[in-house]
Amino acid sequence: MKRFFSFLLIFFAIIQPNSAKAQGEIGFSKLVINIWPEYDRPGVLVFYRLTLAGDTSLPATLSLRIPKVAEKPFNVAMKDIDGRLDNLKFSSITEGDWIKITFTTPVPEVQFEYYDPSIISSGEFHEFEYHWPGDYNIDSLVITIQQPLSAKRFQIQPAMGTGQANQDGFTYYESVVGEVKAGVDFTIHLKYEKSGMELSAPSQSVAPVEPINTDTLGWQTLNEVLPYFLSGLGFLLIIAGGYWYWRSGKTITMAFRRRYSLGRSKEADTEPLEVFCHSCGRKAVSGDIYCRSCGTKLRVE
Repeated sequence: MKRFFSFLLIFFAIIQPNSAKAQGEIGFSKLVINIWPEYDRPGVLVFYRLTLAGDTSLPATLSLRIPKVAEKPFNVAMKDIDGRLDNLKFSSITEGDWIKITFTTPVPEVQFEYYDPSIISSGEFHEFEYHWPGDYNIDSLVITIQQPLSAKRFQIQPAMGTGQANQDGFTYYESVVGEVKAGVDFTIHLKYEKSGMELSAPSQSVAPVEPINTDTLGWQTLNEVLPYFLSGLGFLLIIAGGYWYWRSGKTITMAFRRRYSLGRSKEADTEPLEVFCHSCGRKAVSGDIYCRSCGTKLRVE
């Protein structure tokens, strides 16, 4: 029995470090790999949208490898709770044909971008190979490839079915791969025909279909617009004049009423008062000092 328990202790001592390592491993709950050949640069734009597994401790330090010819990532950013992308600092080290990019993210969602110039062009024939080195466990892998606007006979190996036209004018090929274990690498081979070095992004700029001149629909010359402008101006002047006349008449009427009322009150103040004799009661005539009947001096004040 003692030997049995000793065996168990030794067994758990051996497997415990491996278990701790497995729990500490970083994996992706989802990784979307986007491959856009000749989009806004002569090479290929590759960008990852990755989400860390739910049990990942944050902040987490990641290392992603890019081809040596890419030299450095174009952008490394985290996606905050508002959906904005904020840049992350990174370091790089060369390992053979790869450059390992290391960065630390405090959030689970990251966008990682780089340009791969290793597209092969021979006349109208273009070829490109993308390689995933298999550094992380991926619960759900999705691959999306954008076809250049002027590309013909676009081929993908392994095949990804028929492309779907999008509202942005591009055709996209998508493959939902699913789970991919760490250590499993794969290669995607693109081949297509395209004349010239025209990129997809500049062709999306807005420009008039034809030059604008006097024959263009909706275009009007000054001579055509001027009568309407003068008519509108005259109408506004008539309205303004009527309003001024109405306001002026109202002001005159109110002023007249105020002056008339004031004049009436003054006239009332200047009218002579009737005087009666305080002795006999006879009404006096204006200007009398003594009563014409009894001779008593009148009180005129």
